[in-house]
Amino acid sequence: MSSEDTVETGNPSTENNKALIRQVVEKAWKPSVIKEVCASDYVIHFGRETLTRDDLIEFMSMLHSALMDLRFTADDIIAEGDKVVTRWTASGTHQGVFQGIQPTGNHVVFTGITISRIENGIIVEDWEEVDQLNFTQQFGVFPEV
Repeated sequence: MSSEDTVETGNPSTENNKALIRQVVEKAWKPSVIKEVCASDYVIHFGRETLTRDDLIEFMSMLHSALMDLRFTADDIIAEGDKVVTRWTASGTHQGVFQGIQPTGNHVVFTGITISRIENGIIVEDWEEVDQLNFTQQFGVFPEV
């Protein structure tokens, strides 16, 4: 069993859900992909915030503008029922302004875990944890400890 496909259930629905998430990760959560695979009433729970699909599209647009070579890798994908857990790594070069932070030219690498709930082949809800301190340190916002 590969680390990318940690749970093999044989359930076609579960396998389709994993394939959907793999597609989103490979396409680096680009806004056009989000519009295709996330429900119109999609929500993402991110820390203490709950964001809409439009909020996610706006954020990912900013991130792609700042990290023009942004790439995501699925380190693990685990699926059961209507949920898919993805442990991922993202990387890119800080070449554009991001949330008021001028480009540093730094290559940044950050990690996270997303739990996606899928209904009828569409992502309806995500819960996401990102190593935000590490991420912002690489942008020079906080000094490294």
